[in-house]
Amino acid sequence: MWKEEEKNKLKMKMKMKMASSSSDREENNKFPLLNHSPKPKLGGIRTIPFIIVNESFERLASIGLSPNMVFYLMNDYDMELATTSIILSLWSALSNGLAIVGAMLADSCLGRFRVIALDLSLAFLV
Repeated sequence: MWKEEEKNKLKMKMKMKMASSSSDREENNKFPLLNHSPKPKLGGIRTIPFIIVNESFERLASIGLSPNMVFYLMNDYDMELATTSIILSLWSALSNGLAIVGAMLADSCLGRFRVIALDLSLAFLV
């Protein structure tokens, strides 16, 4: 019963919208506060600078870590230069490749917030 009442209300609203004249529309355009949408827009062009800065700092940290890691592996673990370069190449490939695996997990079964929580907990453990 309530569904029929809602349908009738929607029909009345549609009729009222169609019956509104162009002067009403022009009047509403003069007052943008009357035409606000109830949901705020998320993402878009506002978030792009944050993403770029975040990725820039991540790359900077990764590039800065590589020479330090070479010296550490050569001095403390007595590895040769070729071995340290192989280890760093594998580390770089895994860190970049696991991001794709995490994205697939987030999209397909776990959800983005669970994947972020899992990632943070693993980062604190390591």
